[in-house]
Amino acid sequence: MIFLHIFTEEPSLKIVLEKLLPSLLHGNTSFKIYPHQGKQDLEKAIRRTIPSISKIPGSRIIITRDQDSANCLKLKAELDEIAKANCFCPYKIRIVCQELESWFLGDLDAIENAFQRFRSDNYRGKAELRNVDAINQPSEYLLKILPEFSGARHLPKLEVAEKVSQNMKIDRNRSTSFRHFIQSIRELTASG
Repeated sequence: MIFLHIFTEEPSLKIVLEKLLPSLLHGNTSFKIYPHQGKQDLEKAIRRTIPSISKIPGSRIIITRDQDSANCLKLKAELDEIAKANCFCPYKIRIVCQELESWFLGDLDAIENAFQRFRSDNYRGKAELRNVDAINQPSEYLLKILPEFSGARHLPKLEVAEKVSQNMKIDRNRSTSFRHFIQSIRELTASG
């Protein structure tokens, strides 16, 4: 039996993963998601929670964090250094480029199905959407293009995560960061 433990920087990723993982995981794999309240909270958990969890037979761990404006390779190396000292099972670190909302922009059909006034065809050919992981502040971009939130100052992240994740398809997402995350899950749960 494999026990997949996923550590996230924020609660909205937990919502997304609860929708996507059941269709991706085999019957011999169970999972638990540990959402945190930001980067510092996540790093504390790597030091405090992962040591005991990683000693449970069959455990596998994925640590996720938004890239935001950080250097991706440096950020991953910093997290890996902390994990190496505290994790006693197979693990992977995945950096979400730039933010979780990049994953949503990688599946325009999911956005359209979640928000009926949004028309994905109006955005498919846009140059900035060719590489959704390169969009600076994708949550602001998403806020700008969703008619349902016209005039809003902030994107309601939990609501958007709930609605969009219900419609996401693993095989059609154009976010490289998303595809790397899915590949990491497949690799960690392939044997056991």
